[in-house]
Amino acid sequence: MKEINGFIVIGDRWKNESNCYKCKALCKICKKEFITNYHALHRMKSCGCARPSLLVDFGEYVNGFKLLKCHGYDVVRGVRWATVECKICKKEYEVDPNKLRYRKHCGCIKKNVVASRYNKSHPQLSQTITHMIGRCYNKDNQDYYNYGARGITICDEWLRDRNIFIEWSLENGFENNKKLSIDRIDSSKGYSPENCRWTTAIIQAQNTRRNVLTIELAREIRKDAQTMTYLKIAKKYQVSYGTVSNVVNNISWKE
Repeated sequence: MKEINGFIVIGDRWKNESNCYKCKALCKICKKEFITNYHALHRMKSCGCARPSLLVDFGEYVNGFKLLKCHGYDVVRGVRWATVECKICKKEYEVDPNKLRYRKHCGCIKKNVVASRYNKSHPQLSQTITHMIGRCYNKDNQDYYNYGARGITICDEWLRDRNIFIEWSLENGFENNKKLSIDRIDSSKGYSPENCRWTTAIIQAQNTRRNVLTIELAREIRKDAQTMTYLKIAKKYQVSYGTVSNVVNNISWKE
């Protein structure tokens, strides 16, 4: 098969009674077979199926969306179809390129927050930012009293687009195969690129506000754990729920 101007020539050409070369071709727009003048294929735009909107050359970008591949006319949908990259979340998806001029995103922004595109590849990071938001802004969260109630917040760029947090994490020490957790360098300040690092649970448990713990206090926590819940112990000693868990399970302040 031979391709001419995007049309696929099917079989051999032949001469008709007027001594003109004819051929059967596959339309580059609707993908249907049709018979035409062989030499006319060089200047044709379609088999006659296409509306003007199906023939527009969009170029590389439409309203900020990047066109990755044009699939031509979709017979089932009855529209032109293309694979594009969202200008907000950078996710690839398929859409009628004629509609891109009216769109602001691919549907990734809900309630002014950009959805994560790393849920499958880095689920731990997606869960981390979700838990951060919970303890900083959800008053029903078991650790809210030690975060949101103290004025601990998350920087605007991470809060608006969790993809930025995940990409920062991947560039700043996070590894899937290591037991690391997000830690604020200065525990009196919120979560931001300048005040966060990825570190081990042991180091985190002994950081800043939590370094008021001593081995004697750790013993008291373990003793109280026999009769009290972790949440009550955390409130009693003004430490996080995770710190209590680490101490009771002998992850930090080992004896």
